[in-house]
Amino acid sequence: MIFTKLRSYLIIHLHMKHCIITIYFLASFIGGIQAQTSKSYSIESAVRFIELARAAEQGKQPSEADWEALFATKGYQSFFSIRTDWKEWQQNIRKAFTTVFDPACRAMADSIALQPMATDAPFENYFIVNFYQIRQRMDSLEHFLHHSDFEQLMKQAYSRVKEFLPADAKDLPLADLPMFYLAFDPESRAMGGAVFFDINQVYEDGKEGFINTAAHELHHHYMDALWDLRYPKDSDDPALTALVYNQMEGTADLISKPEMPVTKLGLYGPEIVKMYNDDYAATPEVLKQLDNLTCDYAAGKITAEQFEEAAGCAHFGGHTTGDYMVFLIRDQLGLQTAIDCFCDIPAFVRRYNEAAAKADTYVFSDAFVQYIDKVCQEMKGE
Repeated sequence: MIFTKLRSYLIIHLHMKHCIITIYFLASFIGGIQAQTSKSYSIESAVRFIELARAAEQGKQPSEADWEALFATKGYQSFFSIRTDWKEWQQNIRKAFTTVFDPACRAMADSIALQPMATDAPFENYFIVNFYQIRQRMDSLEHFLHHSDFEQLMKQAYSRVKEFLPADAKDLPLADLPMFYLAFDPESRAMGGAVFFDINQVYEDGKEGFINTAAHELHHHYMDALWDLRYPKDSDDPALTALVYNQMEGTADLISKPEMPVTKLGLYGPEIVKMYNDDYAATPEVLKQLDNLTCDYAAGKITAEQFEEAAGCAHFGGHTTGDYMVFLIRDQLGLQTAIDCFCDIPAFVRRYNEAAAKADTYVFSDAFVQYIDKVCQEMKGE
């Protein structure tokens, strides 16, 4: 269906820019050691990673067989089976692990991890910084993994997400999303019908962070189902792609990141925080570009290949530009208005225009609105 196709586009572009907004959560510490794997979640990969890290701290670096066993655990195996660049991911994990947990490399690890993360840092450094923190808190992480009631907190997340869904989405029958806990860069990702959480960022954000972030991911899950219900036909229109991801992330961020600008982005340094906030503030220019590209294409002034640039008008995967659009609707027209137009792209564009007019910021042209109406009508089979 269209939403699966569009999400694949997003994942590729987010990885290229290393700009997925970090998602974190922490389950509450409730007594009772739980199994490493249940129907809804698995901590097997995280547990095995920490076991290898403890052995490395004592001078026993992982053998090739150890690495193969780690990457065969349920979380890593599922993650790598989805990604076409899995070899690069495995290489980054292995190199960062050696840098952090081999005592002979301690000086190099210190030099990287103790500096603020810059925008031009190699992707491998994100793993090093994250593993460096894991090394400092392994006891706490082990306690967290074995004494957390993940299933109970997911029930709370399901309740939370329904506060941010339109009425016709709340009772949609959905399959449970499997949750995997592992260790990689300081991010968490929803992809391939599952959610992958980095244990360090999970630990960092606390119980409410868990509930809100899990609800954020569940919100995407509901969007998949609602989108297929409302739009039975497919489309790869670039302007639609941008709008879908702007609304998807902007609406989910109402749950997990409801205020802009941000003062912190996980383990990222102030340079990246500034870039993120500056991009949010520059959204009107991005929307103007989206409008112009779309209208030029509709008028025959540019080619279909040139029009593909419009799909890139969802910056940071739709977080900065999407937050601007959705938060503007919320602030000018009310939270319920922002929720009610969810998965109704023509309504989203119109509500944005109403809010933008009130706030005296960029308003989409009538020609753009009409173009989006036509695309969505075709997807409905009208």
